[in-house]
Parts: sequence; C-alpha cells; structure tokens
Amino acid sequence: MRSRHLLGLIALAAAALHGQTYWSTTPPDCTGVEGPITITNSSGGTVGYSCEVSGTFVWLAAGGPSHNTWSSSVRVGAPASNAIDADYFFYDTNGNNLSMDTTLGSGTPLTSSNEAEVALYPNQPLEVDLLGATSNAPSYNTTQTGSVYAEFYCPDAATCSNVLPQLLYSALPSIPWSLSVPISWDGLLSYQWSAEGIDDGGAHRVSFVVYNQGTTATSFNIRVYDSAGNLFGTGTTPALLPYQASGQAQTYGALLSQVVSPLPSGIFKVLFDGGSETSSVEVLQFTGASATSLQVAYDTAPGAAGTGALPAGLKSARIRPSTHVLRTRAK
Repeated sequence: MRSRHLLGLIALAAAALHGQTYWSTTPPDCTGVEGPITITNSSGGTVGYSCEVSGTFVWLAAGGPSHNTWSSSVRVGAPASNAIDADYFFYDTNGNNLSMDTTLGSGTPLTSSNEAEVALYPNQPLEVDLLGATSNAPSYNTTQTGSVYAEFYCPDAATCSNVLPQLLYSALPSIPWSLSVPISWDGLLSYQWSAEGIDDGGAHRVSFVVYNQGTTATSFNIRVYDSAGNLFGTGTTPALLPYQASGQAQTYGALLSQVVSPLPSGIFKVLFDGGSETSSVEVLQFTGASATSLQVAYDTAPGAAGTGALPAGLKSARIRPSTHVLRTRAK
C-alpha cells in the first residue's frame, strides 16, 4: 500500500469538518480499482485508507498568439455517494514536469505549479482551467502542449468507479467550437487502436496524439485503409520515450497527413500499432468550422488473430511516488 501525506493536521481536520473525508477509517474493498492506499498526516500517522483510480489526458493545449489562443479545462464532479480528492499533474511533450498557471474558474486565485489538487464534497463539481505555462506568463503568447495525469481518491470502490472526468479544448472566440475528450484510464490500455476519419487536405483534416504507456522507447506504426479495406499508406512516429523513474512518458501529436501521405479520398480507417508496447491514442476530426473527438477502438495488429475480448486490465507502466503532499487551494 502507498502512503499519501496531507499538508498537515489542521488541513486534515478542516477537510473532515466540511465533509470532504475521501478516506475510510478501515481498509475498504477496492476490487476493480486500485488500493487500499494508506492516508497519513504530516507526522506519518495513519488517518485512514482510500481507493484510487487514475489515468491520462494525453494532450493539453494552453496559450498562444492573440489570434489563436488555446485553453484547456479539466472537469469532474464528486459522485453523490461520497467526497473525493482530485489530483492533476502536468507534463510537457517530453514527459518533463511542467509548471502551469491554473485557476478554479473565473475570479479564483491563480496558482503556478506542476500539480493541482482539490478535495470535493459529495456532488461538488470542479473545473481546473489551464491558462498557459508559467514560463510564458502573463501573456501566454506561446502555445504550451503536453499531457495531464489524473488521480482520484475515494473512500470506497463504488465511488471511484463513478468518477468520470473530461478535458475540453477551446480557442474562443477565434475558433467557434470546443472539444471534449475522455480520460485514458490506466487499467484500460491497448497495444493497437483504430479510428475512422476523413482528410482531404482542405475542409476535412484529421489529427492524432499517441502516448507511450509502455516500458521501452517505441516508434508507433500507423496504417491507413481505404473505403474498400485495402492498405493505402503507412507511416511511423518518432521513437517515444517510456515512463521514467519519476513516472512520466513522452507524447506525440501531429496532423495525420504529416505522417502518412497521401491519404485516401472519402472515409478511411487508421490503425495505430505499438507492437508489444501499450499506448493511449486520441484522434480529432476537423470539418470546416467544426471539430469533434473521434471514438478510438481496441484493435489487433495486421495478421494477428483477434482474441474476441477487449484487452482490459492492462496496467500502465507508470511508477508512482510512494508519498505525496496535498496542496490546499480555494474551494
């Protein structure tokens, strides 16, 4: 079991007083999620135990020039059953710790850190707005990209199982839409992913992000199949670093046409193949003035026999720290 340090006895008492007790006094049954994890105070004394779920938002975009300024927001709500603790860590595309300027909505104080953590009452919603890299403040005139790793602590497995965060991209008002993408849970990884899109080099464009969830540096093979199911083109990403001892990995994003060219006319299928290494994949479809995140599906490598079952339960290779200090922020 991993220990988790709180900021101190005063902060712990305040959280309990206000109903944000996201732990149990006895080890809970964490079947189907992670844990139990020991919750300790600043002196190392055991306060209780939590279950945990965790995963990755494989791409963030925040900041940029005035005509194309991006922002990312992470939203989650505590289930009705119990309080939870939401903890977000920010990394650049090379997997290095990234200090981001964030707020908890309009009018709330700005915080500069590579981590944002908030304990939530039952039913309490949360939005963490990513303004840009701290190094680019206050104008944030350079677009910062990277990833967000999320951990959620709960007093029981049922509460953790009902946590469902999402990340939203927007560049309002210059671009009249926002995109919502789901989290890639640590226990629901795959060796291959696929999606269907249209890219004519004009009004229709497809972009993608690959996040290495494996243990070795890996170049991911990309195969594109036309509307008849024929292999039309192939490409390869750069070698992406795996998780390091500090727990971060490398991510790569590009337009599909930058890796596979030309692309077939009409709808096509694109397959991302990491061989023996697991990954998380995000695919976005841009159509004129609109955009959407595409469904990505578990798949199998060419020539391999499908198992007929989803490769659920594959674990992330991330090495998590054994201790952690809770950051207190305005609720």
